[in-house]
Amino acid sequence: MATRLFALIVGIDKYKSGNIWDLETCVDDAHVMKRWLTHDLHVPRSQVSLLTNERATQRGIEESFMSHLVNNSTIERGDAILIYFAGHGSSIRAPRGWFEDGSKDVEVICPYDHDIKHSTGRVAGISDRSLHAMLKDLSDVKGNNITLILDCSFSAPTSRVALRERRHSRWTPTAKASPEDLHTGLWRNNLTGSPSQKPVRGFARVGYDSHVVLAACGHGQSAIESKGGGNFTRALITAKDAHAIHRKTYVDLTNDIQAVLGEEQHPVCVGNHKQRILFQGLPFSPDARYISTDSFGNGKLRVDAGAIHGVSEGTEFSLHDHNCRGSRNPSTASLVAVEVHPTWCLARSKSQGKSNFRGGWAQITRWNNRSPFRVHIRRSLFSLFRRCRLTREIPRTSPDGEQNRPGVNMLRVRTASQADISVKLQRREMIVERHDATVASNCRRIIKLSSEQTSTDLRILDAAAHFHLHLHRKNPQTPLLGLVTMALYRLDSSSWTRVSGNLLVDGRAEIVDDEKNSIYSVVLHNYSDVDLWPYLAYMDASGYGINMIYHPDSGASVPPLQKHSHLVIGSGSIDSEALSFTLANGAENGAGFLKLFVCSEFTPMTFIEQGPPTAAPISPTAPSGRAGQSSRTELWDSIVACVTVVRKQQ
Repeated sequence: MATRLFALIVGIDKYKSGNIWDLETCVDDAHVMKRWLTHDLHVPRSQVSLLTNERATQRGIEESFMSHLVNNSTIERGDAILIYFAGHGSSIRAPRGWFEDGSKDVEVICPYDHDIKHSTGRVAGISDRSLHAMLKDLSDVKGNNITLILDCSFSAPTSRVALRERRHSRWTPTAKASPEDLHTGLWRNNLTGSPSQKPVRGFARVGYDSHVVLAACGHGQSAIESKGGGNFTRALITAKDAHAIHRKTYVDLTNDIQAVLGEEQHPVCVGNHKQRILFQGLPFSPDARYISTDSFGNGKLRVDAGAIHGVSEGTEFSLHDHNCRGSRNPSTASLVAVEVHPTWCLARSKSQGKSNFRGGWAQITRWNNRSPFRVHIRRSLFSLFRRCRLTREIPRTSPDGEQNRPGVNMLRVRTASQADISVKLQRREMIVERHDATVASNCRRIIKLSSEQTSTDLRILDAAAHFHLHLHRKNPQTPLLGLVTMALYRLDSSSWTRVSGNLLVDGRAEIVDDEKNSIYSVVLHNYSDVDLWPYLAYMDASGYGINMIYHPDSGASVPPLQKHSHLVIGSGSIDSEALSFTLANGAENGAGFLKLFVCSEFTPMTFIEQGPPTAAPISPTAPSGRAGQSSRTELWDSIVACVTVVRKQQ
C-alpha cells in the first residue's frame, strides 16, 4: 500500500533579481528531503511535487499548491501533507491596518521571481498572511495533518558569526516591492481587514489549528547554510537518522534538532497540534519483513518463522525494537535458530554474553540452506573489474563450509554444468542463463536484467537465490499429497463466471495474452480431514519477484479452506481479487509460478516477498502474526504450478 503522505517541496538557489544574492545548497536540501520521503518513508514519487529555481515562481508555487494538494482527488481527508521551503526569507513594511497591533513588518518567503515587476505589479513574495490562508483552505478540504518546514529566516543577521557569513544567510532584503504589492499578491481567498481575519505575526510566532510549523530559527535569528546544506535541514536529517522517529512528537523532533545544531541556531516548533506524532504516524506503517518474537525463557526467543518459511537450524536473525518503516531500527542482537517447528522456531543469541531477551522483531539475515545456490560467472572482457569484484563477494568453498555472507548461501562453481545459473556481465546489464531444470524447462532460459555496478549485480544474485530457495522448498514428508489441489480458470470480465475448464494440466498452464485484460481465478480443493490456512504467492521468473496473491486475515475465526470443501481466489469479493497475467511491452512470452502453501495453523507469510509488484495482483495488507503457542500438531505442505504466457499471433 502506498504511503499516505503527499508533499510540495521547494528549493531555490538562483534568483531572477540581480538585487538578491544567490544561495548554494537550497536545491540540494530539497532533493535531500525528497530522497528522505521516497527512500526512507516509501512515498511514491508521484506524490511528491518538487519545484526548484525558475520553476519555483510565486505563480508556480501557488498553482502546484492547488493542483498537487488542494484539488488532488487522490489525497483523502487526514492524509499527511508536507510543505517544505528552502530559500530566502525577507520582510516588507506592513500596509496601514495590516495588523491590529500596528506591527511594522510582514514576513515573506521569497519565490524565484521575488521583487520582480510583472504586469500586475511587483512580486512581494508569499506573505505570512497569504500562506496561512492557503493552509487554512487546504486544511478545510484535506484535514489538519499538515506540516510546514521552513529553512529560511526573516530578519537580517545580527550575530557576529552571521554577519561574517552574510552571504550564507537565507535572508535577503527586499529592495523594491512596496506595501501595496503585498495587497496585490494576497492569496485569493484572503480579505485584508475582514473582521474574521485573525492577525498574523510571522510564520512561526503564532500557533494554528490548520498545521504545525518547524522553522529553522525564531524571529530575529538567522538560518545559515554551508557547503553541506542548510544547518537546519542537515540537523533534521541527522536527527531522524539518529533516533527512532515513529514515536516522536514534533516537539521531541525539534529538541533533537536543537541538540544537533547547538547554540548557534535555535529551531522553532509552533502549532496547536505540535504534541502529535510526526505526520500522525502515517508513513511509519508496519514492515512485513519483520517477524514477531516472544521471550521463551532459558535465554531463548520464540520467533514466528519455521519450516514453512524456509527456516532451518542455523538460520540467523537480527533482533530489533520495532517493525515500523522509515524509522531508525538498528539491530540489538544476533540470533541463531536452534530448534525448528513448522511455523515457529526457538533462537538463542550468537553471543555468549547476552542471554535474556524481552522479545521484539526479527529479520532473517542468513538462510542456512543446506544446498547452496550455485553460481557460475562467465568471463567478459567488457566488465573485467566488475567481474573480479563479484567473484570476491561469492565464496568458492565446499558446500559444507560455513559461510558468513548474509542472505541465501551461495557457492561459486567453475563450470556451467555445475551451476543453477550462469551470469555474464555486460556494460549495462547482466545476462542470466538458468540451468535449474524446473525453471529452464518452463521459462525463458536466458534473461537480461539491467545492471551497471557490483551492488546491483549482487542484488540480482541474492534475488535469484531467494527465488530458487522458495520455489523448491517443500515438506519432505508431503503429508497432504493428493489431498489439496489447485485449479486455474479464466473468467468473464463482466459476470465473473467461468469461461474455461481447468487450465492447469500436470502442474502447467499456457495462457494467451490477448490484450483484453482477461482475468482468472484459482480454486483450491481440500479433500483432507484438516481445516487449512492457504497462502498463494506468484513468483515471476522474468525478474525474480515474489508477491502474495492471497494471504488470509489473521482475525478470521476459522481457517478459510475448510476440510472437504473448496476456496475460490478471485471470486470478486473485496478480499478475493481476480488474477491477471500480461506480458511486458515487446516480450513474446513470459512465465511464472503459482506457489501454494497450506498450514493447519495461521502464520504470517508476507516476509518471503521480494521485488516490485508483478503482473499478478496483490492482496490486501498482510495480517500480523498470532501470539501464543499452539498445543496441536502443526501440519503444512506446498504445491507449485507453472503459468506460461504467450502473445497472441496476429
